[in-house]
Amino acid sequence: MKSAIQEMIRQIRGFTLELVSIDNSSMLLWAPPGTSNHMLWHAGHALWVQDILCVKPLTGDSELPDGWGATFGQNCEPVATQTEWPSHFHVHELLKKQQQRLLELIEAIPEHRLVVKPDDPKDLVGGIIHGLHDEARHHGEMYLIFKQFNATKQ
Repeated sequence: MKSAIQEMIRQIRGFTLELVSIDNSSMLLWAPPGTSNHMLWHAGHALWVQDILCVKPLTGDSELPDGWGATFGQNCEPVATQTEWPSHFHVHELLKKQQQRLLELIEAIPEHRLVVKPDDPKDLVGGIIHGLHDEARHHGEMYLIFKQFNATKQ
């Protein structure tokens, strides 16, 4: 089970990292008409989700900068009202650092905790998989924004 979760982390986070490595702040902060979230928000949200569904349950604490949830959390301030965003370099570094941390944390989980308990709201494995699935959905949205941005610039 550990190796499967770790491979999911490598693949899913790898694609998120690939999208955030784009050195084009106008693209990373652009939201298609009729939407509000840009690529940088989706990447920051992926960090937040993994922090609350994996890091915090395993360590007891958040490992993100103070205020991250207010900017990137589920009930964050509206993106349009935000005037300052972390650089894509900072978000990229946090994504890489968190990926390594997630791999280490998964490796350290005792086997007896790696049991799926679908009826338990504190199901550790279910939470981790939910977080990875959520990130995959968000980098899908990031990829669509990337394609839409490029289509508008032709």
